[in-house]
Amino acid sequence: MRDFLLLLMGFLITLNAFSQSDTEFWFAGPENESHNGLRDRPLYIRVATFTSSATITLSQPARPEFTPITVNVPANSTYTFDLYNPNDLTEVIETKPQNQVLNYGLKLTSTSPITAYYEQSSSSNPDIFTLKGRNALGTRFIVPFQKTYYNSQRTDLGGTKYSWFVVVATEDNTHVTIKPTVAIEGHAANIPFTITLNKGQTYACRSIGQSPEEHAAGTLITSDKPIAVTVNDDSVCQCQSCTTIGPDLIGDQIISYDVFGKEYIVVKGYFIQSGSSQSADHVYVFADSANTAIYINGTYVATINNSGEFYTYNFGDENAIYLSASKPVEVFHMSGYNQQPAGAVIPPIECTGSNEIVFTRSSVSGSQFGLILFTRSGNQGSFSVNPSTFSISASNFQTVPGTADEWVYARLGNMSGVIPNTAYRISNSSGLFHLGVLYGNSSSNSRYGFFSNFASVNLGPDRTICFGDSTYLDAGAGRESYEWSTGETTSAIWVKDADTFWVHVTENLCNLYDTIVISYYPNTPVNLGPDVGICEGQTATFNAGAGYSIISGLREIFKHKPIQQELQELIPLQFKMRMDAIIQIPYNFRFILYLLQNP
Repeated sequence: MRDFLLLLMGFLITLNAFSQSDTEFWFAGPENESHNGLRDRPLYIRVATFTSSATITLSQPARPEFTPITVNVPANSTYTFDLYNPNDLTEVIETKPQNQVLNYGLKLTSTSPITAYYEQSSSSNPDIFTLKGRNALGTRFIVPFQKTYYNSQRTDLGGTKYSWFVVVATEDNTHVTIKPTVAIEGHAANIPFTITLNKGQTYACRSIGQSPEEHAAGTLITSDKPIAVTVNDDSVCQCQSCTTIGPDLIGDQIISYDVFGKEYIVVKGYFIQSGSSQSADHVYVFADSANTAIYINGTYVATINNSGEFYTYNFGDENAIYLSASKPVEVFHMSGYNQQPAGAVIPPIECTGSNEIVFTRSSVSGSQFGLILFTRSGNQGSFSVNPSTFSISASNFQTVPGTADEWVYARLGNMSGVIPNTAYRISNSSGLFHLGVLYGNSSSNSRYGFFSNFASVNLGPDRTICFGDSTYLDAGAGRESYEWSTGETTSAIWVKDADTFWVHVTENLCNLYDTIVISYYPNTPVNLGPDVGICEGQTATFNAGAGYSIISGLREIFKHKPIQQELQELIPLQFKMRMDAIIQIPYNFRFILYLLQNP
């Protein structure tokens, strides 16, 4: 229904910026057990702008009773959408119960590129879910979970805790097929099932128990239109029910198969085993193809034999590893502070990263703040920070083992000078880099997430447009050169034809490619029958048939003012309704009706 307005009012442009900094974000809010509001509230969406101001709108497309929130955020600033005060929206954001289609999906749009993350900010069970924009959308996903620790069964912390994954659709009539690797609530292991979602609708799947073996790691999700997926592991603890160790949330928005990579760097956090100083950091590697060989620091360690299976690496004394694979894989890192876990999807390093990243630290009492960075050797002395309340220098970096001195990393813990609720802009004048934030305190919480670009070149999922409409293809600014299948050499182009488009981008030592298919919505001819003559005061009924949406309207040739007023009232009504295209027309004017078959 969006496209019919373009026929009447011109082109409405939505700029899709490259990288995790984007102008459109979709998110499915996961469920966490409440414990009287102490463990799943408050909820925030925190955004930060770059050098341009932005008008940012938060909406729930499938829930019309939610009034969209629009704010104007100055350049180099931050803003928090408070989903708890003054109105607690938790019950219409968290997708529960499981196995039920709900209207709780969130959509965030901006007139300029921003970074954004969703924060479950309770004092004792928090984590951040970095919103990945276009890189979160796709039609094929592997669900990552940690498979080491239980969801807490402490009776003093409320009800039973579970692991969840949640899907949100970005288009109407989206068919989603889920093949769980283990039994989940309402569905048997390895038996695919299909659900249908409209734009903004969500659907959650939940584990049947708390043990690591009952986590649905490796579950395959496919769809016929772009979706986004969230994973959520509620109240994870190193012991099942003891009260000496506090459980904490692990979760993130995951990436689609299109963004999987073959090379990764993983930097150890500060998660330690109970009763010792040994690292409790775990790395989980998920493959979508059989016979995927895994290497750590150049040494072969395992082969993943089937799609959806995984390999686990446990950190020891080393602080960073170079992980590579023979086929694309997804990497999930469980880390944290002290005995408090958190989790994040790790970005691949092949021609990915950002020249500039904006992040904001939330205000957490007593927390230690840390940054994780990795970049190519030679870039480590070119970082700048604005505002300059802290610095990043070449001396902070060490060589990543197994990379022949080509990559370096920095592991900055317990940093001072990082002011809460401030938009920090970190840039590098020499090359691309990746940045993650990891912070918390020693006894009750931890947060972990990456803010850098997860893709090399990503034109986004295939799109369907109306005949005569245009769509914007963006390969990302700041690259060395661009070559499109159309012959254009700019970073972004407009296209209006149904066709397959590709782009070739060069960046440093990388040659990058991506392809996108643009299709038209079906357009079935409409026959209103022969011309009809009627007398003054009479009406005639026209029936265009069922299954259409009225997309633009009525033109009349007449001078009868009462009828003109009647039509002015009628036209907006048609824009808002989906109905059989049956309408009664007063006398003495010509009727022109445009219809779009529902996709």
